[in-house]
Amino acid sequence: MNTIDNTSPPAESATKGPGFDLHWPGTLIFSPQLALKGHHLNKFALSLRKPENRCSYLANETAYMKAQHLSEDEIRLVLERDWSALLLAGGHLQAVLKVAATVGQSLWHIGAHNAQMDVERLKAACPRKVSGLPEGMH
Repeated sequence: MNTIDNTSPPAESATKGPGFDLHWPGTLIFSPQLALKGHHLNKFALSLRKPENRCSYLANETAYMKAQHLSEDEIRLVLERDWSALLLAGGHLQAVLKVAATVGQSLWHIGAHNAQMDVERLKAACPRKVSGLPEGMH
């Protein structure tokens, strides 16, 4: 499986907005097969709802994930912050978002990674602007 470096988007994305293709692979269907495939991954991610688990995870990410029975490949994807590959590995978006939030990222980061561009480019491409958010939340 190819992984995407979410720290530096491809050069062509600097001039183009995200693609809005609703056909595979543009839309991922969270099927029963994906749910079963990602069972341990989602259980791990949802464990991060508890503050004490977030602290344990941040203290030693790899050890925490091993204790949650993640495979070596799943651990690698989480450590690389490869949000797209985590979704393809069976991660449910809301569960993957728990991991992203724990490491200081947001849904914008996941979306930008999926669109292969940086967060600012994705925000600029979004037609609807949200106002009234607290400072630092946009």
